[in-house]
Amino acid sequence: MLKILTRSIISRYHVEARNEILKIIGLHVFMVLGFISGLFMFITDLTGNRADQCLPGDVAIIVISALGFYGLRNVPLNWAIRIFFLTPVIAYFFYISSTSSIFPNHLSVSYTLWTLLPFFAVLLMFSHNKKDLSIYFALSLFTLISHIYLAGMTDLLFSLQWQTAGLSYNPVLILTTIYLISLLISWDFQYSIDRLTEQKEETDKLINQTIRNLPKGMILLEIVSDEFETPSHLVVRKTNLAFERNFRITSREIKDQSADLVLPKIFRESFDWNQQFFKSKKNHFSFYLDRLDKYFEVDTFKIGTNLVVGLFTDVTATQNMIQDLEVNKIRYQVLLEAIPDLFFIIDKDGIYVDFVFKATEALQIKPEDIIGNSIFEVGFSVKMSNKIIQCIQNCIEFDSIETIEYALEVEGSSALFEMRIARLNDHSVISLARDITSRKLAELKMEEAKNKAEEADRLKTAFLANISHEIRTPMNAIIGFSKMIGSSDFDDEEKSKFVEIIITNGKLLLTLINDMISLSKIESNTLVVKKIPFKLNDIMDGLYKEFGYDLEDRKNITLKLIIDHSNPKFTINTDPVLLQAIMQKLVDNGIKFTEAGEVEFGYRILESSQLEFYVRDSGIGIAERDQERIFERFHQLDNRTIRAYEGTGLGLSIAQHYVRLLGGSLQVNSKLGKGSVFSFRIPYVREESPLKIVR
Repeated sequence: MLKILTRSIISRYHVEARNEILKIIGLHVFMVLGFISGLFMFITDLTGNRADQCLPGDVAIIVISALGFYGLRNVPLNWAIRIFFLTPVIAYFFYISSTSSIFPNHLSVSYTLWTLLPFFAVLLMFSHNKKDLSIYFALSLFTLISHIYLAGMTDLLFSLQWQTAGLSYNPVLILTTIYLISLLISWDFQYSIDRLTEQKEETDKLINQTIRNLPKGMILLEIVSDEFETPSHLVVRKTNLAFERNFRITSREIKDQSADLVLPKIFRESFDWNQQFFKSKKNHFSFYLDRLDKYFEVDTFKIGTNLVVGLFTDVTATQNMIQDLEVNKIRYQVLLEAIPDLFFIIDKDGIYVDFVFKATEALQIKPEDIIGNSIFEVGFSVKMSNKIIQCIQNCIEFDSIETIEYALEVEGSSALFEMRIARLNDHSVISLARDITSRKLAELKMEEAKNKAEEADRLKTAFLANISHEIRTPMNAIIGFSKMIGSSDFDDEEKSKFVEIIITNGKLLLTLINDMISLSKIESNTLVVKKIPFKLNDIMDGLYKEFGYDLEDRKNITLKLIIDHSNPKFTINTDPVLLQAIMQKLVDNGIKFTEAGEVEFGYRILESSQLEFYVRDSGIGIAERDQERIFERFHQLDNRTIRAYEGTGLGLSIAQHYVRLLGGSLQVNSKLGKGSVFSFRIPYVREESPLKIVR
């Protein structure tokens, strides 16, 4: 509220000084209170609630206050203040008039005096004009003498002491004394104001001269607000000689002009002046002025609430020097590119004196990070730092060459270096550091490749051994029981069991051959995905019946099927052959590694237009360290020739590859001894019905 009132006064009266604003506010308050007081007395007089009624006096107070308030809003301020000259009229109606006076004339002289005296203080507060004080004194003196005359007390006019009308001293003398004191105060105040004004003018002149001769270019901008007190644009108020000289413009061309009109001519498109001067909170920026081929740095700061100062420093010479240094740096950098080593000069105390190095993306060294720092401060461990210090001292003392290999953290990774230290003089050594990371990595990769080759050879050897075992076992059973079927030594019931054994081993052999064929297709990249619409629940029911039939003799394992869509005609669009093969291998894997318990499989429809298939078993589980390796080809948790569980180690690898072809990824969640959950998600592309609603 106070801010709004202050802005209103500034815009109406064109004043910014705090004392002037307070003066105007005080005058408004004084006039409003006077009006309210007069109105209150007028109403109480009309209602007969006051013993001393003076309606003309009440009206005089209301009229004078209203005229003063009107004058504050419509006439110059000094004329509005002079409304106080009408104060004697109030005294006249209340204490002098024979028709409206509330007291007899000979008893109310003191009241007239004390009505007139306070307004000397009011004029001192709001006017400070000796002429106004004199006029008011003349009017007051005339009113007071008229009152004394009408009261018949002129014989006391030249007496010092009065013992009547409630006065101890001559009222004219009191009035004159107060006037003289007020005049003296006004004169002293005016003298102080003149002296301060002179000092201010001298200070302003000195500041203006300083700003005018400032070596930095200066521009003073005013933020102009619209009728809603919202900042709208900038106006140029002042510039100095350096600014005019730098930008080849005169003050009269841009002074008091809108920034949007003159600044585009000065700065072109070098920077957004509205953003930098008007909106930005940053107080420092730089720009390049193409038309002058110069670089400038700018510092901005605000004065008060609506003035912005910009200081422009010509840094062209410095910038050109920096560019020359950059060119030289690049030139020497190119020359140093041929040197594969880092050269450091280190004194006997382990302090880096200088360095030359080949800049790489892996190692970025700043001079301030090296020169002047100790071996102990650049990233070496305490043990390594002590070792380097010992080698430096040995080199200086025995003129020997020392070699050290060490690792250093560089850009979030480790780099390996070989340091050779040789004596330079009696006080320092030269250190040649060569990055041997690539060499060491190559050695590690060779070692890793060797280990992988050996592991692959071992896995293939185990695979071939397993294959021969897996093939021989069902083949021996098939051949052996086939011969026994032809023998007459067995009855029909026994031969029926032999047939079942032959069929079971034939299925095992078929599964093995299918896995080998699938692996061959995967290796040759000839596997084709054929996405067609099919009934998903038919496949899931088929799997349940297939494995349920195989588990009829294993009463210790329960097989469960959970489906999320009960409609038997629920249709999706993907490759049914691959999907069935994946679920077969996962369910078979769950049954294989579950001695007793439950194997559950099925699917869920997710909100993200995906189907999630899963197989959960309560089998032996998988250790966390082995969960990534189970999807490797030929890998089994037990790769020995004689194992508790049959298989080639290809099932999960093939299933993972099929899942990826369908747009998903096979995941495992397992704890040792508590079973496993294999799951994967594929895009849910539901087949639309061929039927259409026709009107």
